[in-house]
Amino acid sequence: GHDVFYMRPSRYFPMETSIKTIIDNLAYCMQTMVEKEHACTEGVAFLANLDGWTMGNFSVSYCLEFMKMLQGKSPVRVRLFLIVDPPTWFDLIWKVMKTVLASDFRKKVHMIPREELEDFLMEGAPDYLCDDILGGKVETDEMIKDFVTYRKEVEKAESS
Repeated sequence: GHDVFYMRPSRYFPMETSIKTIIDNLAYCMQTMVEKEHACTEGVAFLANLDGWTMGNFSVSYCLEFMKMLQGKSPVRVRLFLIVDPPTWFDLIWKVMKTVLASDFRKKVHMIPREELEDFLMEGAPDYLCDDILGGKVETDEMIKDFVTYRKEVEKAESS
């Protein structure tokens, strides 16, 4: 299986956070993922939880920059991209989005309801998913704090 980058686009508000900040954050997180040999050689998976996502969270320029990053602007190979619980109107956006995706990348994208998520994940994976997705068991805030604490320690050790 692949390490999974989990994202919740309903937390992004284009009028409040710059696209550069979001893309820089994406690049940083992806780079940390490939510090593991398995992720570096085998690639990673993305899980975009669109529950609660509205047009207020959408920006064409953000979408384009995000897709560029996933398709090679970074040394990370994306092997699977799951779009979970997209709103019914997402098809309109997807029609535009997929035109900027390479055909081989489009094959990696799956739009699924939450109930099908376990079909794409290894057995026991929900035990490691954050609790803001139905079935996830790890407290989201604790997972974020743990990641930040770990990265601070890694970067402190690297700078020593």
